[in-house]
Amino acid sequence: KTTLKELAIQLIKLSEGRTDDKDMELFNKIKERIQKFDNKKHSKITQKGTWIKIVTLFDDFIKRYSQSPLVIEAEFNIARLYIAKKEYENARKQLQSIMDKYKKSDVIYSEALFLMGKTYELQDNWEAALIEYKKNIQNYPATARGLSMPIYIAQYYKTKFQPEKMRQAYQEAIRHYQDLIQRHPDSILAYNAHNLIAQCYVALKDWQSAIESYDTIVEKYKGKVNLDAILMTEASIYNTELNDKTKARQLLEQLIKDYPKSGLINVAKGMLRQWEKK
Repeated sequence: KTTLKELAIQLIKLSEGRTDDKDMELFNKIKERIQKFDNKKHSKITQKGTWIKIVTLFDDFIKRYSQSPLVIEAEFNIARLYIAKKEYENARKQLQSIMDKYKKSDVIYSEALFLMGKTYELQDNWEAALIEYKKNIQNYPATARGLSMPIYIAQYYKTKFQPEKMRQAYQEAIRHYQDLIQRHPDSILAYNAHNLIAQCYVALKDWQSAIESYDTIVEKYKGKVNLDAILMTEASIYNTELNDKTKARQLLEQLIKDYPKSGLINVAKGMLRQWEKK
């Protein structure tokens, strides 16, 4: 069972950006009261009285401070609390309300759509969940949540020990990301898609294709973004998976030369020193 304190930590996340001091004060009071509930003996999310009080707190905040940026977070918290309580129908009603209210915001709608699918997934209704997840992929590909969904689906099959479906899902993900790159070249979306393609190949243990994908990123984005993490990943693949220490060494030396202030400098130098001893 999940304690209210754990839920407070997981669910009470303040929105980024400016908020009115009164809004922030009330939202923090909600958190404090939830934590007080948890301090009571045997106080659990499964206790009905406590549960109703929590939802009421969020509802009261939403009604009294409808213009606050924190309202969106409060509305999502209600849905997440319903999910934690396994009241999936109520969660879906809350999520549908969010989608109706914020239909013009792709980011908010995409997150609500993901949680909608999650309610079905938690009920072991993968077919219904997959419908919602694919809506996210098709309709909101540029959002962080929509962009992550193809890999999320593949990872689901991995956890269910369905290797063939996992492989197919990763291949579909690669095709999806390649299509995004073609439709949105020279964009941050394209850069993220390139990275996700490489991650898919790593997950498939297709090391040569992963290297080729990372090489494409280095060639296309050198001088535009920091590539120290990419160089480290490539070096690790060459060293561990392709047994090519010469190439791995070249990449680490490039990392040290091109990114002298990188947080990976000490790791790269340590790896080189270790190889010199052998």
